[in-house]
Amino acid sequence: MIQASSDDYWTFKDKLLKMWVPAVGVQTAAGLCTRNFEKFFAEEISCVMPDFLDREMIKEIFELYVFKQDLESSFDTQPPFQLNEAILTGSLTEGLFLYTAEPPDVDFMCELKNIMFSKDDQESGCLLLRDDTPFVYAFITNKETQHLWREFFDDVNKEEGVHRLSSRKLKEKLQENYQKSGRTIFPFYDNKQLEEVAEGAALTVFNSKTASSVIHYPIVLMKTFLFEPLAKTLEFLHNDWDPDPFFSRKLISFDIVLSIFCEGWPFCAKEWIIRERLWPDIHSVEKIKQGGFHIIPKSSPDGDFRLSFSCAETTLIKTLTPLQLKVMRAFKAVVKYYQNTWSENLKEIISSYHLKTIAFWHFEKSSQESWTEETLVHHLVTLLEELAEALRMQYLPMYFMPKFNLLQDVDDPELMLDLMERISQLSHNFTAMSEAVDNYTTRV
Repeated sequence: MIQASSDDYWTFKDKLLKMWVPAVGVQTAAGLCTRNFEKFFAEEISCVMPDFLDREMIKEIFELYVFKQDLESSFDTQPPFQLNEAILTGSLTEGLFLYTAEPPDVDFMCELKNIMFSKDDQESGCLLLRDDTPFVYAFITNKETQHLWREFFDDVNKEEGVHRLSSRKLKEKLQENYQKSGRTIFPFYDNKQLEEVAEGAALTVFNSKTASSVIHYPIVLMKTFLFEPLAKTLEFLHNDWDPDPFFSRKLISFDIVLSIFCEGWPFCAKEWIIRERLWPDIHSVEKIKQGGFHIIPKSSPDGDFRLSFSCAETTLIKTLTPLQLKVMRAFKAVVKYYQNTWSENLKEIISSYHLKTIAFWHFEKSSQESWTEETLVHHLVTLLEELAEALRMQYLPMYFMPKFNLLQDVDDPELMLDLMERISQLSHNFTAMSEAVDNYTTRV
């Protein structure tokens, strides 16, 4: 346990306790922003939203302007390449986004219609996994489905009658449809560059206009209206509130992640279901198990698709207590704030997914009783220490598939050790951590 004796410690602890935690788990962007509106009024202003800010009106504004991305136009109206459902994933829906000059990550996991892998399909070997990796090949054995998706089969074994789905052809189809819709991908990705979009995405869509946070602007408007003289509010609206140009630039970029739904739970991740743990509870584990999973097109040397546990991760985050969510956001803020100020070589070594994995492992082995206001700083320091240890060992097991090391592709051990030493020092510097929390989590 940390020896709480310095003023810096108490100041930092107070900042953590006062941190606002956004809504978690809403799967539509407009619904999530609406929920955050309500949450802000309830928790920060201690009142319900005024009548003139009707909930449905706010939701409609977000749907029409902020998140009107017309995802369906990137898919066909006839089988097979149709959109079944667009699910919001990433830091926005997880409540882990940070207040920065750029908007939070916005990922739309677009589930394909007319195709899925049942439990029987998986038992018959339709998803061929390389041992101890999350990479798979997807084979189609159903005759009707084969006919429907025949233009998307890989060419390598076609003559041998092997019907393996091609992730590249799916991504190329999405790109082709997006361009046909009259919009341009910026920058343009040719076939070679198609592999270089954001991690896990089939397409990254850029808006060339400058953007600001979709959360930041509405809160500025509310605070101006509630706490400033009427004249200043009118000036703010006159100068800044032009709905079409304002909202059209809110989403500077978003990722379209193609996905295929799979029933049940992958056999390669069965260990997660049965292992002993303190978190999550058995009911949450069963809910995740029954909820299924997805595979996403992600070409790699190991396979054509990658297992995706995004929905399971969102469900896990929804089970966290407010104190745990505050620590998780602060952990991300501290690491990202200083990683961005250190040398360029250190800037991108640790991803948000690495940090989330560290947090999940820590939550799993810590009892709920250990999470109190008095232990908040201790848990955050422990997360930093566990990250430093993972960097030192160059070993971070994937949470759902621990045999897969997320740091196995490290190509510069010296850089990793440099980052490890910096994070280790940071874990004892409450003033530095306070600065990061101030800049990335409490600024609105």
